[in-house]
Amino acid sequence: MAYHHLTFQDDAAPFIEDVEQHLVAARQSPDDLKLIRNSANSLRTLHGVANLFNLDNMSRLASLAADGLDRICKAGLQADPAFLKTILELLAELRQAGDHDMGDRVTHNLSATLAPFAGQSLTQLSEASPATETRIMVVDDEDINRILLEEFIRSFSQEIKITSVATAAEAIYHYLTEDFDLVFLDIMMPEVDGNHFLTIVEKNRQLENIGGDANIVVQTAVQSLAELLAIVHKESVLEVIRKPFPRERICTCIERYCPAFRHTQPGNVNRRQAATHRPATPPAESL
Repeated sequence: MAYHHLTFQDDAAPFIEDVEQHLVAARQSPDDLKLIRNSANSLRTLHGVANLFNLDNMSRLASLAADGLDRICKAGLQADPAFLKTILELLAELRQAGDHDMGDRVTHNLSATLAPFAGQSLTQLSEASPATETRIMVVDDEDINRILLEEFIRSFSQEIKITSVATAAEAIYHYLTEDFDLVFLDIMMPEVDGNHFLTIVEKNRQLENIGGDANIVVQTAVQSLAELLAIVHKESVLEVIRKPFPRERICTCIERYCPAFRHTQPGNVNRRQAATHRPATPPAESL
């Protein structure tokens, strides 16, 4: 068969469908390494086919995803359903749009969901430069909540650099590759939620990809005392704020936890280089 006569829709589509079928099966049984390997192999095949059609984005996605699944298999880990879902979503988008330019989003999204399951220290994390200014990340899927938090933070100080994201997957990427003095994290979000974010942070602390002080303040509408206690006892969590949150409480957190605004500054710690430390007990008002 002459490859230059092939068409993407007619000839490449079956390879994409094969990948999708394997990924769906792997999502249903994420601890079955045979299914994960089958998915990786089908992605390798798709990578070769995409190269024949000069589909750069599809080729890059297939290659990165296959590498990620191979690393999961070698580490003997359960595949994260969020990672498999991300691959499926990107595949569907590329298939529908005909391999349009997605910039760095393929690498960005896959890195965000794969990072904690690599089973080893990640170079891009250890080489990240420490922040020289006060930086805060806001994570909430509700637009109005993000806007309110940003306004509260700016009313406290215009000098604070704010990173605002609507998904936990995007927040994971920023958290693992940048330094933040404080993170305001929502728990109840669709797909990848705040609890998944905290699990990933804890996993990366165990791998020593990140260190330094705990720096996450959870803001949530969860009412169950048992759930709230489970959250506040996590190593990376400073305290929990129940929604709706007043401006004064947000400002108090900034003053309490951001070194630049403490009355006695102990020095800004780069969390990728310092040993982990957190208060022995959360503030009383957390609950």
